[in-house]
Amino acid sequence: MFCSWRRSPSAPCSCAFQLRGPLPELLNHLCCLGKTTLVLRQQGLSLAKSTTFGLSVATRESGWQVIGDHLSGLETDTGRLQNLYLLAGASDRRPLIGMAEPGRPLHLTIRLDGHAWDSPVVRNLIDHFEGVSLDCLESRRLGAGAWLDEWERPVNPACDAAVVRDACQILHECRDLEVDVRTPGSRGAARFEPSFVDSSGSVLRVADRTQRHVVHADVNDPGFHLSRTEHFGLRLQISA
Repeated sequence: MFCSWRRSPSAPCSCAFQLRGPLPELLNHLCCLGKTTLVLRQQGLSLAKSTTFGLSVATRESGWQVIGDHLSGLETDTGRLQNLYLLAGASDRRPLIGMAEPGRPLHLTIRLDGHAWDSPVVRNLIDHFEGVSLDCLESRRLGAGAWLDEWERPVNPACDAAVVRDACQILHECRDLEVDVRTPGSRGAARFEPSFVDSSGSVLRVADRTQRHVVHADVNDPGFHLSRTEHFGLRLQISA
């Protein structure tokens, strides 16, 4: 399978498909696919997390429409209308499962790190979930190759250098960072010790020693919060 970018933008593409079928069925299929990289993206905050998946189940506490699995920590509201996609990554052509509200860019991607785009696993996903080929223009609009700090609304280049410097210093001294990302229909969390802290303009870039967790956060976002927790750690989130 190969996607030629020289063809007409409206031509069918062999590296981008919309999947059909129940969302819980797809989520529970993830437990068979091995190691993945989960990326959750809300305006001003993105989390990349290396993880495997377990079975997604509903709990009374979260409401019967919300399902989640304890391995990845991903929670998904199955009551919201979501489109499901299978795409080839722009840089390494690894297969990506993506989720987005109709007419919106992807807010969640799951990269299948142990599989190639032309593998039987990918062909099975396309067949089992009745994949419909997308045109190249739609594939690019979804933003499967976006950087972690590329959000729907561009970052304001103006920033208070003192605010960024103070946030970096606090994170450098932190031993327990909680990150809470909430997207349309999904929620994900991570907890790790920051070993790498950097900034570019107003965007903080934080990772643990093994880079199993990578976070980008915009301190200019009106909902930006970096607060102390009851366990003497820090919580990083963007409030709506």
